[in-house]
Amino acid sequence: MKNSEFSTLSALRGVIIALAGLACTSTWAAGGPQPPVMIAEAPAQINPHNPARKSDPAEVLPEVELTPQLLFRVLASEIAVQRGEIGSAALTYLGLARETRDPRFARRAAELGIAARAPTALDAARLWHEISPESEQAARAFETLLLIEGQIPEAEPLLASRLAQARAAGSLDEFYIQLRRTLPGVRDPGAALAMIQRLAEPDLKLAEAKLTIAAVAHAAGNHALAEKETTEALEMRPDDRSTLLATLAYSTPGKEGAERARRRLADFIETHPDDAELRFVHAQTLAADNQLARARDEFERALKLDPDNPRMLLTVAQFSYRNKDLDRAERLLKKYLELPVQIRNPDPARLMLGVIAEDQEDPQEALRWYEQVQPGDQYLPALARRATLTAKMGRLTEAREMLHAVTTTTTAERIRLLSIESGILRDLGQDDEAFKVLDDAVPKYPGDHDLLYAQAMAAERIDRMDKMEQSLRHLIALDPKNANAYNALGYSLADRNLRLTEAQQLIEEALRLQPESAHILDSMGWVMFRRGQTEPALRYLIKAYKAAPETEIAAHLGEVLWVSGRIEEAKTIWRAALRDEADNAVLGETLKRLGATP
Repeated sequence: MKNSEFSTLSALRGVIIALAGLACTSTWAAGGPQPPVMIAEAPAQINPHNPARKSDPAEVLPEVELTPQLLFRVLASEIAVQRGEIGSAALTYLGLARETRDPRFARRAAELGIAARAPTALDAARLWHEISPESEQAARAFETLLLIEGQIPEAEPLLASRLAQARAAGSLDEFYIQLRRTLPGVRDPGAALAMIQRLAEPDLKLAEAKLTIAAVAHAAGNHALAEKETTEALEMRPDDRSTLLATLAYSTPGKEGAERARRRLADFIETHPDDAELRFVHAQTLAADNQLARARDEFERALKLDPDNPRMLLTVAQFSYRNKDLDRAERLLKKYLELPVQIRNPDPARLMLGVIAEDQEDPQEALRWYEQVQPGDQYLPALARRATLTAKMGRLTEAREMLHAVTTTTTAERIRLLSIESGILRDLGQDDEAFKVLDDAVPKYPGDHDLLYAQAMAAERIDRMDKMEQSLRHLIALDPKNANAYNALGYSLADRNLRLTEAQQLIEEALRLQPESAHILDSMGWVMFRRGQTEPALRYLIKAYKAAPETEIAAHLGEVLWVSGRIEEAKTIWRAALRDEADNAVLGETLKRLGATP
């Protein structure tokens, strides 16, 4: 028997037993035993394959005749869930709930609708709340879905009622903490902000109320209000770390807001010098501000205070690796892997240890680490590196078979594997075969944007301009706001001195969509240079180089400086690029064509 069959039968066994027992009386008696498929406890944490089993005491259960047809519909729905057809099952349960007015069916319909992100979820929650108006579970599910859908006017009375109950019960903190998890993610955060300001007006002496307003204000883009509310909350609770962290998260964007946040953090650490978590946060802010020496010292202080903290070990290892301290990174990662299995995920560390081994030119050790990475978020990146390394070791057939043997569950994963395979072939100089892998895949996955773009770039590398242009124009038709597609087509034409007016128009459209993109600025500078507009070209290329001093941008900027007679400036740019990437093909071709020696 296959695993999938076993899983389905195991999940259904409890359903069959429960319903068979009830068949003796032909009813579900109010207050009697309940089929285990009927509960949705927490809409925010749904597992459609493992429904909860507790009854809601506020629900009044009707007597429902257990007919063969009803039994069949329940079992068919649960089989559909096991097959991944969750939306269909949700619709069936919603129909059963409407026919029987049984809250258990309504709850299961809401549970499955949420899991499937189906439009039926809100209808099911509304029906559940209508059938069981005293049920807190039903009210919470209904108001949460109303908020998510942006139906603020209908949600507000429900929230106002629950807020009044929380005031009476003395549980306002818990209510606002719960609300803070929901409101920032609603469809209309501006309306949600206006609502929470109205609802929370009697509670503005409560820090949790202010933090909730701040969270929604931040989501709505009202950063000044968000910072004001968190600052006032911190004044109410000056020694509370979570409130301090909120002031950091909701600081006004920009230099002044960041500086205020840093001062608050530094002041707090001064009075709480043994708080490892805050030193860790401080180190991260210093690293983000490129104060690397201070960041390293602060990371070390945090680790000394909490040496077995898995998040700190992993983060400091990553920081050490980025700053070329491979030995330190390796030691921290191995210490991380020695921690109890319950508190760490080994795969990010295994992947990074493999990368370090590659950098240390130890391919066998790298492969050993990559092979240990288990299915999950790190699996495909590890597999890509493993296959690439295997191919570089002269075992291309084995590398490709490794990729073909992977069992995938989504189209995105299959396309990712094809892209990895094509990339390996490209890196080995087999550009025709790299193109073929992607070109053969396009008819199988028509309309996939990433695949079309990758295929177009592979076509460009073998000078199949017809195929490249066809794919990019198809992509632009599918996604008129795809700046990369406009830019790639415009740059390819400009680089070949073809249809320069059209090339500039394409790049101008890309720049309109992404005005700060260094790569698009580079393309605009390059097409203007091709058209003989040297001064505007320099302005664009200098801006591109300042934003991203990459080797190919340096090659273009250096060439325009060279042609303009600014020889020493060109040489300075090229020398810096050669230090970073001495074997770059574009830079090498540029220097050879110009007869330049940096």
